[in-house]
Amino acid sequence: MKYDKIPKEYLLEASSALGALRKKLRWKSGKDIQHLEKRKAMGHLPGHSLLEDYNTLIYELIEDDDNIVYLYEFGVKRYYAVRGKVHKVDWIVIFSKDGIMETAFPPGVLMII
Repeated sequence: MKYDKIPKEYLLEASSALGALRKKLRWKSGKDIQHLEKRKAMGHLPGHSLLEDYNTLIYELIEDDDNIVYLYEFGVKRYYAVRGKVHKVDWIVIFSKDGIMETAFPPGVLMII
């Protein structure tokens, strides 16, 4: 979908979701630790990383207005993603239209299977 074809309501929704996330990082119940442990197991974060470290990385990405925001449609659900660099490493943060965290990871490690 091209930028000029994204409905205005989606742009407003993305802005609202990002604004909510910037005010307070919210995860689905129990998913914060689950995602942190997965990032450590995959080598995306050092083994000694705490949830505070992961959340700080996410805040760095979502607070940078130079980073790109994407629309990601999955069936009838809409998600938004912010992509940028932290410590010279590309990361992507995915969150719901309600401003709830889904995940954050370095997209360079995606593989087609």
